[in-house]
Amino acid sequence: MDVLPAPGSRAARRLIRNKRIPLQTIVLRTLFATGIISTALIAPNAVRLFAYADRAKAYRGKFYDRVAQAIWRLKRRGLIIEEEKNGKRVVRITEKGKAEIQRVLLLDYKIPAPALWDGKWRILIFDVREDRRKTREMLRVLLSRAGFLRLQDSVWIYPYPCDEFVALVRAHLKSGVGEARVLVAEIIEADRELRKHFNLS
Repeated sequence: MDVLPAPGSRAARRLIRNKRIPLQTIVLRTLFATGIISTALIAPNAVRLFAYADRAKAYRGKFYDRVAQAIWRLKRRGLIIEEEKNGKRVVRITEKGKAEIQRVLLLDYKIPAPALWDGKWRILIFDVREDRRKTREMLRVLLSRAGFLRLQDSVWIYPYPCDEFVALVRAHLKSGVGEARVLVAEIIEADRELRKHFNLS
């Protein structure tokens, strides 16, 4: 599963420059990877943790203010808590925060495609009760973001092995095999448009 890139790396610098990723998400990803961070995060020595975000001195104060604001908002949402540990104030991610960052990471999840297609189709069918409508809606979002194509309302298709992704989705949505089942098919009638959609020969 994707975690925050190493401080100072090119990937990390791109991350902080990418305005599509909120600072709250960056803080959550850091906490998800490290567990606990000191409230000194908003002090000048925060550069050691967010080295990739360190800019010219003229911008540092503004950046620390943004981090402090992000932490305040995360606390307000119940995604992190501030507590005392060994005489120091620290920030820790909550179970609610872990669920939120796992949702974010799943939305960013990319199923690795092999060099060659094995000629088989992965068909995911699901049947989620009406009282779990939000789960059903989230499942559709995750499938679409991962590259699945919808054949029918509750039938989605993908050409490559996706066992890990399906397992992650089931764990996150607390769904079992009864709600989401994967079938592997070698032949699908009139699959020309499917092959074209997935750029398959």
